[in-house]
This record gives sequence, structure tokens and C-alpha cells, in this order.
Amino acid sequence: MRYLSLFFLLITIPGLAQSTRYDSLWSDPAVEARIQQGIETHRKGDFTITLVDKQGKPIRKATVDIRQERHAFQFGANIFMLNGFPTAQENEKYASFFKSMFNLATIPFYWKTLEPEQGKPRYTADSKPIYRRPPTDVALDFCLRNGITPRGHTLVWDEAMFAIPDWMPKDTSKMQPIIDRHIQELAQRYGETIKTWDVTNELLISRYKVPMPPDYASKAFRTAQAYFPKSTRLFINENTPSSWQGYRREFTPYYLLIENLKLKGARIDGIGMQFHLFEQPMFDNTVKGVAHTPADLFRAMDLLGSFGVPLHVSEITFPTLPNNETGLQLQAKMARNFYRIWFSHPAVEAIIYWNTIDGTAVAGEDKWNGGLLNRDFSTKPSYTALNDLINKEWKTTLTTSVTDGKPITFRGFYGDYTVKVTVGKKTMEKTLKLVKGQDNTVQLDL
Repeated sequence: MRYLSLFFLLITIPGLAQSTRYDSLWSDPAVEARIQQGIETHRKGDFTITLVDKQGKPIRKATVDIRQERHAFQFGANIFMLNGFPTAQENEKYASFFKSMFNLATIPFYWKTLEPEQGKPRYTADSKPIYRRPPTDVALDFCLRNGITPRGHTLVWDEAMFAIPDWMPKDTSKMQPIIDRHIQELAQRYGETIKTWDVTNELLISRYKVPMPPDYASKAFRTAQAYFPKSTRLFINENTPSSWQGYRREFTPYYLLIENLKLKGARIDGIGMQFHLFEQPMFDNTVKGVAHTPADLFRAMDLLGSFGVPLHVSEITFPTLPNNETGLQLQAKMARNFYRIWFSHPAVEAIIYWNTIDGTAVAGEDKWNGGLLNRDFSTKPSYTALNDLINKEWKTTLTTSVTDGKPITFRGFYGDYTVKVTVGKKTMEKTLKLVKGQDNTVQLDL
């Protein structure tokens, strides 16, 4: 028995050591102080509310309930499974879940499945169904009906499996006019309704065997600039290692790529940074505390944030490894840690989870069980961790009283608020916005 106990101790110690290193990095007082200060400074503001009656005189006494309804910050996910489940009940569960958690949706514009037959794009509701590819009009309508910001992904991608149509000619001299027309058509159809687009995707992944026109990336940006409204924001999006690893100050490859495109006339309005832990060694090194440390993340965000445009953590997958209770709790811990550090950074504007339901990711990615919900829509600890942040800890709710006509002052997260004022037996409701960079002193006429 003594030897058996020693055996279990020996195989447990490495795992405990890994967890200890990881936890020590994330609980470091300096890291926690920067996260807390960043959230307090960049995500919250001061509000002053004065209540007056119809004659403009201050209300002397009232009870006021203040509730934040919507974030200004963008918490999102891809919406690839919209109406994509076998039953109406499942589709309703997915829609309800999405609306309860997210105010941004990434809509799939992968060309291969958007236009599988040349000249017959799948925009409308009556389009032939393709798994994980809802017709783009349908996805956009869902967003507009539910106050969700749509995000187009992606205009051009040199990926043969998902992006390049089978009918595309292999002659690169013939490809460029087709790409230009594609971008122009999307601009004409969606330019007024989808205001943020990934123009390019994963340029730093080597796909040199895939035929593409010379300098197609900068041309894609210039074409988008020509046809989309000036108010449209054009993003570049890049893979996980290029976004967060290989830091070399201003000689970091992603930094150099952005500079290169800008020198060629690309207007880059935002920078996408994927965070998929799809590879076992990458995941293991993260858990060991030797990759994607808080210092690594701050350094990457500081560097790319120096361009002065918004950062989107554009695609996120935290695997459930191992696929048991230990893995479930680790996924939840990582989700909370990483969301907090991203939320704290002033350059980050959006945090976008990728596949939210287990068993629905693309083949090859589904093995990681990176969803927030199980396939039967039961919640995982990672859902609870993020829901607690997004809908509880990072939303402001308070009840206060007005005495002697004095203004109400409070500090809250930026976003949309409902204010219920009760004077005697009468209750009135108003809506307000707490907006970053503005004087949030308001008068409510009751």
C-alpha cells in the first residue's frame, strides 16, 4: 500500500506543479492590480442624475432602481448554428442562449459556402441549407431584431477547404477581377447594415500552394475602401500564434504585416487576434504557465494597441481537457482569467467566443469540446464563469433614494440603463446611456 500511495503521489505532483505555476501567475498581485485598475478605469464611468417634475423643480423624495440592460463593450460569438439544429426546440434554445449572453455576432461570409455555384449566392432565407452556414440575410435579420451588432467574416481568405469556391479559376490573372466584384457586391448589399468586416484572414499561415493573385491582401483592403461606406470599419484578422506569441517588439511578424499593408495603402481600422487552443502542446504549455502568460498577453495587446485602432479578440476556444470534471473546471478557470485580462485592456473593444455548443464545431475542432454548453444545451462551468462576469459582475444594478432633491451619483459600467423612479405610489421608467468619454450628467423630467 505504501508503494501504491507513492506511485499516485509521483504521477500527481507534475499536474499539481503545473496548476501551481499557472495559478501563481494569474494571482500575482501586480497582475491582479493591473486588471482591476484597467477595468475600473476603462470600462466604468461616473453618472449624475437629477430628477425634476413638470415645472422643472427637483423631486424632493423618491426611490430609484437603476439597472444596466446592455453593455457598451462587445461580448460576442459566431452565429454559425442559427437555425442549424434538427428541431425547432433546439433552435429556440440556441437563439435564447445567444441573446442572453452576447451583443455581437460574427456572421459567416466564407465564399465557398456563400456562393457554391457561381452567380447564385446564398443570401436569402430560401437558400439551400448548408451546415454551420445560415443564409446571411437570415443571420443579419436576427441581429437587427435583437439589438445585436453584426460582424462580417471574411471578405478574402486563401483557404481552399472553407473559403475559395470550387469554381474559382486557377489562373491568378483571372482571379483578381472576380475577387473585386465579390467585395463590391457585398458592399452594395450589406454596406449600410454591417459596419465591421474582417477583410483578410490568417495571412501569416503559409498557404503558398494555394493560387492567389499577387498582393491580393492590400488589394482587398483598397477595394473594400472604394466600395464600402466610409463609416465601415475594415479589420485584419490573424491566427493565435501570430497574435500572441513570438514577440520581437516592433519586429514582431504581425506588427510588420500591418505596417506593410498600411504602406501599400490599406486602411486598417481594427486588428483581430484569434485565441484558439486547438493544439495539445499549446494547451499544455498554457496550463504549465510557460505560454500565454499574463505578461505575454499584456505585451501583445500593448504592441498591437499602439496602432491606435480597436483590438478584437476575434475567435476564442478554451478546450475541455481532459474531458472530465477536472477539464471542465480548468476550462472555466481559464475562461474567467483570460476574459478579465482582455476586458481590462484599453485597446480591446470586443471579445468573441467561437463555437459555443459542444458537438457543433467544424470537423477536427469538435474533438476539443470547447463549447460553453453541452450538446443537450445543459450548461458547463465555463458558461457559469462567463455569465457571472458578463451578466452579473460587469453589470451595474442598484437601488437608491433621493432625499431633499439631491442628485443621484454612482459609478457604473458603460452601456444602456433602465431607471425606474417611484414617487409616492407612482412609478415611471426612463432609459439612459452611460457613454465613455462624455459628460454623463443628465436630468430626468418626470
